[in-house]
Amino acid sequence: MAGAKKNTSMVTLSKIQIQNGTERTMFATWTWNKSHTSGYRVIWKYGTGQGKWFWASDTTETQKQSVWTAPENATKVQICVTPISETHKVNDKEQAYWTGKQAYSKSYVFQKADEKVPDKAPTPDAKLNEYTKNQLDISLSNLDNDWSAVGVEFAIKRDDWDYMNEIGSVEIKDRGASISYIVEPGHTYKACCAGYNKNDELGDYSDYSSEVTTAPSTPDHFIISRAVSSTSVELTWVEVANCTGYEIEYTTNDAYFDSNPDQVNSKTIESTATYATFTGLESGKEYYFRVRATNSAGNSGWSMHASVVLGKEPSAPTTWSSTTTAMVGESLNLYWVHNSQDGSYEKMAELELTVNGSTETKTFYNNTSEDDQDKARSYSVNTGQYTEGTTIKWRVRTSGITGAYSEWSVLREVNVYARPTVALIVTNQNGAVISSLSSFPFYLKASPGPASQKPISYHVEITADDGYETVDQVGNVIRISAGESIYSKYFNSSSILIVEFSAGNVDFENGMTYTATVTVSMNSGLSCSASKTFTVDWEETISEPNAEIGYDSERYTCQIRPYCEDMDGNLINGILLSVYRREYNGEFIEIASGLPNSASHYVIDPHPALDYARYRIIATETATGAVSYYDVPGYPINEPGVIIQWSEAWSAFDVSDANEADVVDTPPWSGSLIRIPYNIDVSDKADPDVTLVKYAGRKRQVSYYGTQLGESSTWRVEIPADDNETLYALRRLMIWTGDVYVREPSGSGYWANVKVSFSRTHCALTIPVTFDITRVEGGM
Repeated sequence: MAGAKKNTSMVTLSKIQIQNGTERTMFATWTWNKSHTSGYRVIWKYGTGQGKWFWASDTTETQKQSVWTAPENATKVQICVTPISETHKVNDKEQAYWTGKQAYSKSYVFQKADEKVPDKAPTPDAKLNEYTKNQLDISLSNLDNDWSAVGVEFAIKRDDWDYMNEIGSVEIKDRGASISYIVEPGHTYKACCAGYNKNDELGDYSDYSSEVTTAPSTPDHFIISRAVSSTSVELTWVEVANCTGYEIEYTTNDAYFDSNPDQVNSKTIESTATYATFTGLESGKEYYFRVRATNSAGNSGWSMHASVVLGKEPSAPTTWSSTTTAMVGESLNLYWVHNSQDGSYEKMAELELTVNGSTETKTFYNNTSEDDQDKARSYSVNTGQYTEGTTIKWRVRTSGITGAYSEWSVLREVNVYARPTVALIVTNQNGAVISSLSSFPFYLKASPGPASQKPISYHVEITADDGYETVDQVGNVIRISAGESIYSKYFNSSSILIVEFSAGNVDFENGMTYTATVTVSMNSGLSCSASKTFTVDWEETISEPNAEIGYDSERYTCQIRPYCEDMDGNLINGILLSVYRREYNGEFIEIASGLPNSASHYVIDPHPALDYARYRIIATETATGAVSYYDVPGYPINEPGVIIQWSEAWSAFDVSDANEADVVDTPPWSGSLIRIPYNIDVSDKADPDVTLVKYAGRKRQVSYYGTQLGESSTWRVEIPADDNETLYALRRLMIWTGDVYVREPSGSGYWANVKVSFSRTHCALTIPVTFDITRVEGGM
């Protein structure tokens, strides 16, 4: 939001300076310009490296500076400054002039004592654990007693890393240190280390240890297998690092691999080549293959098996096109993939092309290189030779090693249209094209084409070109990142699009640049986009809002007159005001919004808190959307009783014909109300929605929380036995089938479901009443 200001000013301290040539005398200054300030609370703390702060000084200063000397054992110090407001009387009670001011702290760390950094560490010993084979044991022994290190930081480097990876720190014990690290197969490892002193200062790293080789990793891809004739197969697999050879097994039944080794054949490759050819196989049968890598450290695990059927015609090819709605002049690519049943490559393909009812067939031979033979094939169609409305139908069939063609693929269709366009302009309220926004409203106008295609929808998005901070409508700080969308909306329209923007539907920050992008979708299935960039450059006139508050002790309501003045005390034109009640739990409830900035406009809050009435006033400039807010100091209410209100029409207790003249008039509130001024006991509780689940292997239950809070309360009070009017109201409340608004003297208030119970005892002077209250969402 443009011109957003947070009226919660903080103390700004200057950099702490050292005087008199000593490292212990601290001098701090700060700035603060708020009126009605009586002084500043200044707290000095210090730390000694034990993980906590010690309070040393707590004084009140009248000047914007403080001097304090830290003790010798301090390693760091901190100053906390809180401005103190002057007070004045409201309802015979001392009240601060302003609120929301918080302490500001600043720290200073003393330079550490000079300690020797450890020399370069000796080279560690590294070897594979002889039992696990996947654990690297790294150790140092017989360390020099003069080495200043108290511990060792170990690191390892893997073959494909261009950096070393720290794996842990170990204290030196018995002139040695050691650590273990789980390694991955198929890699080489080497280790190094460095010593550190008691201040965690690290010395130089040692040289690397000798290299340790692990067994190869299991080939992690299926074997690529294909028929190269009716009786031979070619295999290709993914290379495995750090291996010296491979072993391949094959059989006609995959169950034989682990159950019937006599039916399994094998072939050993004494090199790192990743391919092999098998001949003399039987045509018409399916063969299964698997591979593993070998080196001096052992064998990897077997890969998953792959299979191939020899001498079988392919399935219909898979086809697709670069688009199904092409634009005139746009390149249209038709793609297909040979679906082999025996793993053989595509040898030939036939493409049947039908354009506006005229059919031709094209034949293609696969003369690509060995590496590209199994890739998708394509054919490019130049749509520049066609007119709008042209229909292109096409299908493909392929053949493999047997020479037999597959079935035809699915018949696909492409429609050719003219290229759509959209013209985008940004105008002010007078219709003039603008690139700099000086006020609201402004308009975004998008005109699509050509006339042969109709728009069906638009998407409008406005993004920030740079990042910034602002506040929302209730004063919460929000962060806008560069490229983040601040407005996004879809419009269903079949004509020219005109969108009006005002402070009510978009928020801008003054001085920032934004990009508006409109994407239009046409009935042809095509779409196009256009963007415009504009800068927000408007004059901000907004100042700090304020409010007058009054309490009606008969209606138990508050009157609030919000206003916003300039520096000379004059009401500012073009300002809309909003009033929010700040609840006891920190939430904000809107009382009224869109209020004019006048000297005689009041709003009524029917449910102010009974301890202090607290409000936030929001001011919005209509021309720019600039927002400012102010938290009015709490207004003392000091209501001792509890109040319950509901929307049933009020009626007085009908005493008798003789007393009809004494029956009170309809009270000045809306609906029904009970006020109980007697001593009350309040018991609050909450029952968050949670499920506790037991899992085997876990020592404790796992909690899963929902969104329900389950807030409830119990109020207990005793009323005089002869208070017939209150008893009458309680009986009406007992049978009320709607929500009520409850308030009690500590300041809590909310919509709730209420259950009332009481009992009368003969000759007793009081009647005990219990209210069981459960908070509900919203209210009637």
